[in-house]
Amino acid sequence: MTSFVIFKTLEQLYGIDIERVKRILPSPFLTAMPDEDEHIEGMFTYEDEIIKVLSFRKLIGVKSYEEQLHQLFLQLKAEHQGWLEALGESLEKQRPFTQAKTPHSCSLGKWIDSFHPDDKALLDAMKQLSLHHQQLHQSALHLLEEKETNPQAAKNRLKNEINTIHEKTLDSFEKVVKMSRKVAVTLQRCLILLGEKNRSFGVNIDEVVDILHIDEKQLYSAQGEEYMGDFINVAGVLQHNGKLITIIKDVTINKRSA
Repeated sequence: MTSFVIFKTLEQLYGIDIERVKRILPSPFLTAMPDEDEHIEGMFTYEDEIIKVLSFRKLIGVKSYEEQLHQLFLQLKAEHQGWLEALGESLEKQRPFTQAKTPHSCSLGKWIDSFHPDDKALLDAMKQLSLHHQQLHQSALHLLEEKETNPQAAKNRLKNEINTIHEKTLDSFEKVVKMSRKVAVTLQRCLILLGEKNRSFGVNIDEVVDILHIDEKQLYSAQGEEYMGDFINVAGVLQHNGKLITIIKDVTINKRSA
């Protein structure tokens, strides 16, 4: 039996022999190394050793975590703008309001509830965003009650209160967006691996999801593909609970020879 650390990037699962993994850490803030290849995100000091950190996303040729966050933030902002427009349309046309009513049921609220940063500046920004977002939904609930008995009061609330709180919510959200690098660091994890000559290096990944203990006989050949890019050696593919997991034999910090 062999134990594998299972991790996720986008929606794809990968595994690596746990014997290769020295530590699993929160992704550290890194010092840039501009003279290094682009797949190296930077370096940090760990246990009196200078650790270079690779981006697994860059190794497999997909968009960076920070780029993905920017797309998510744009989507959340657009969805909440659509929420406000739907609220106004519901009031003007006396139609039922079918979008999220509580601050925990819309996409932005679900993201706020799922994110708990340790960084103080980011935590303060998230608290401010959460406060305005809750106030916005609470005011919207009052509007929906008023529109049944006093439509004019509801219109006044939309104009004088809800639009103002919505602007404050988006302003608070923009402060979080500007700290997207910190958000990315907070959400990711770093695998500290043992490299050549017992030198450690790190690999930033999205999320550790499991530790699996399997018989290597369960591995299928990855259709003859021994390598995944220039830095990753593939051992095979494992099927587990209906999902395919690419099992990585080795990761190297230096590009392999052609």
